[in-house]
Formats: sequence, structure tokens, C-alpha cells
Amino acid sequence: MPLRNRADYDRAFDVVRSAINEWDPYGLVGGGAPPDEWDSEVASIVAQIPRIANARDAAHAVSRTFAGSLHHKGFSPEDCETVGARLFRGLVAARILDPT
Repeated sequence: MPLRNRADYDRAFDVVRSAINEWDPYGLVGGGAPPDEWDSEVASIVAQIPRIANARDAAHAVSRTFAGSLHHKGFSPEDCETVGARLFRGLVAARILDPT
């Protein structure tokens, strides 16, 4: 589902940021870094939303993003399953994605 306007993008960005900051790889946000610490990665994941149809796709989007920005170790799709599921649930709850 494409994001139709700026309001859709902003809502999606907030959902993705929330999921990523809760996951907080390396504990940076929890350690006092600003809440925009992962915003570059968040923007990359938001751009992939049209390719997300389920939690597995969301895990792959997180994996691609973080493996590309940081390194591959610890960011396989399997390593990102929990955050992918959380992200997908959040996108569905915000009515950004339709689970059907």
C-alpha cells in the first residue's frame, strides 16, 4: 500500500520510529541518545512499506536496513523477527497496512 500523502508518511514514520526505538539495537536510545537516533534507518524502512505484506516482510525490511547501515552480524531476518512482528502489528493498528 503506497503512502498517499504527507500525513500518511508522518503517521508511518511515527509507527516505525516507535518500533525501532523500543527495539533499540545497541541500547543507544535507552542509554540517553535522542529519540531521533535511528531516524535514517526509520526513513529507509518507511520507504519499504509498499513491499511489506506480513511480519516476515517487515523483518526483512528491518534486516536489510540495519545490515546495510551497520553490519550484517546480528541483523539477519531471523534476528529481526520480533521487531518485524511488532512493526507489522503497529502498521496494521495504525491502518497503514491492511492485513488481508
